Amino acid sequence: MKNLLNTILVLFAFVISIVLSSCCADNECAEEDIYGKTIVRQTDTLYNVNPKLVRGPFYVQIGAYANKSNADAFASDSKKQLRLTVTIKQTKDGIYRVIIGEYKTVEEADEVLTTIKRQGFSDSFVRDDAGPISK
Repeated sequence: MKNLLNTILVLFAFVISIVLSSCCADNECAEEDIYGKTIVRQTDTLYNVNPKLVRGPFYVQIGAYANKSNADAFASDSKKQLRLTVTIKQTKDGIYRVIIGEYKTVEEADEVLTTIKRQGFSDSFVRDDAGPISK
């Protein structure tokens, strides 16, 4: 019985030493690749630094259609109702976005968005070529 207890303690100590040595205290983690070479990489779990994206110009999107004739009809009706310049911009994946304006700042586009939403276009939003803009 004493030999069994000693064996379990030795195995436990071995397993603990492997677990504790897998990551160092200075955030460097080591692992082996398939060729047996040790790879060391610095990890940082406190924050992720992303470069600030430059966005713009900004548009107010009032609709999006897969069918060009539907986009044309919606744009025509919207021009009459809003009395603004409404254009259609086709994306790389074939979607026809019905948009208003080309604004340099989000604030300019937000002013137009507020006006448009008051006129019944409640699903409208501000976007640029990269996607919707969230405030």
